[in-house]
Amino acid sequence: MLSLVTYLRERPGARVEDVARAFGITEDELVSDLDVLPMCGTSFRGGDLLDIDTDGERIWWHNPAALGADAAEPLRLAADEATALLVAA
Repeated sequence: MLSLVTYLRERPGARVEDVARAFGITEDELVSDLDVLPMCGTSFRGGDLLDIDTDGERIWWHNPAALGADAAEPLRLAADEATALLVAA
């Protein structure tokens, strides 16, 4: 899932089909993973959680700034956030 976050950050509007193929999973598995991502972020304040959704064809990230002022910053998660992502996978 951590790789998925980075992948999506670098590819705004990525196609669901392409992302699923890149990760070797089904589209249904990808959509299930995408359901978990909005519960993750740098804190639990409004605007800090990842706002990622899909229209069925493409994946949209509405607040890339939630991961830092500069989208090029490396993703940094607290230990509990990284653990939650790993457990959810």
